[in-house]
Amino acid sequence: MSDVEPSALAAALRPTLTRLYLALRRHTPIREYTAAQASALSVLLDHGPMRMGELADRESIRMPTATALIDGLARNGLVERHADPEDRRAVLVGLTDHGVDVLDRVRGQRDSILTEAVAQLSDADRAALDAAAPALERLREQLEIQPARADAPTD
Repeated sequence: MSDVEPSALAAALRPTLTRLYLALRRHTPIREYTAAQASALSVLLDHGPMRMGELADRESIRMPTATALIDGLARNGLVERHADPEDRRAVLVGLTDHGVDVLDRVRGQRDSILTEAVAQLSDADRAALDAAAPALERLREQLEIQPARADAPTD
């Protein structure tokens, strides 16, 4: 059993993870799209086509907000709607080839920026990050499967 107190570790990690993400976004923004649109695009890339309700749940936004978000992305040719083969009344939203290309470009740029930054670290720091990577991945997975809190802001 670890001596590390979960609340102390969370308090230490949160600001660093937040600032790390924001710094990475600042270096490689998707200038044409808002942060909310970029997040929705990433969810669709990572998880594939989904119903609007699922997208709204994953993004912790209301359905009207999700609809407006997808409308804007569809106008720009990044996403498209298709009938759900399992329920003809439902619609699936998925990325277009153009949407995949945009995200691949941005992710490639972010990988390059992060590679340059990691290369500047000491061998010990790189080893520590390498050792921490699987645990950080599991932490991300835990956060993704937790339901949104009722008292959390939705938009």
